[in-house]
Amino acid sequence: MSNFSRLKKIRYALHLARLAILEPAAFQTIRTVRREKLSYLGFSALYDLYSTVRQVERARLPGIMIEGGCALGGSALVMASAKQPQRPFFIYDTFELIPPPGTGDGQDAQERYQKIISHESEGIRGDAYYGYIPNLLERIEANFERYHLPANQHQIHLVKGLFQDTMQVSEPVSLAHLDCDWYESVMTCLTQIEPRLVPGGVLIIDDYFDWSGARSAVDEYFADKHENYMFVTKSRLHIQKKMTRYTHLK
Repeated sequence: MSNFSRLKKIRYALHLARLAILEPAAFQTIRTVRREKLSYLGFSALYDLYSTVRQVERARLPGIMIEGGCALGGSALVMASAKQPQRPFFIYDTFELIPPPGTGDGQDAQERYQKIISHESEGIRGDAYYGYIPNLLERIEANFERYHLPANQHQIHLVKGLFQDTMQVSEPVSLAHLDCDWYESVMTCLTQIEPRLVPGGVLIIDDYFDWSGARSAVDEYFADKHENYMFVTKSRLHIQKKMTRYTHLK
């Protein structure tokens, strides 16, 4: 192991220890989601989600929260645990097999999808791939109950279907986590959400560094909007609308 890798591991361990001491509830939720294999995201990415939700709440930004693409629901559980119960949270997904990539996607997406529909895709650490699980929506709903986040008490709305059929955003948006892989899905989410993103609001793009179609959609959509946004690379790409009357999120 290189000195850089050792230093990175030490810093990560210190980060976890600090989180366990200063934010034990966040630490416990993220650790449980990871242990129960409910998210493909690593600890750092889940903590970035949690901390960004908390920052939005501390800044008292108006608007709903959105997740586009929730897989097994682990990231949505982390976000829901961090938000105020009265803030509406809309979770959009097919809650079944992921739709096929389109002409805006590259060979990487086409090859990945062929593996999925051939039932060769593996899940998290030996589990079944989430797209092969029957009654996925019901399972996710049950997990919200089990994590003491019942949907009817925490303004959580699970919306089943393709984004282009179901996502009609008409309210201000404070934060959106987009984990939807392909070009058309990402572009649909951006087209619906970005015009309604409040100053200080944040878009977290999960797949920007993983799938060419997602990256192309973001680059194309924001090609003429850079002056209004800050682009920050954390565990994922965070795109924050520049503030006017709000204080910058740290």
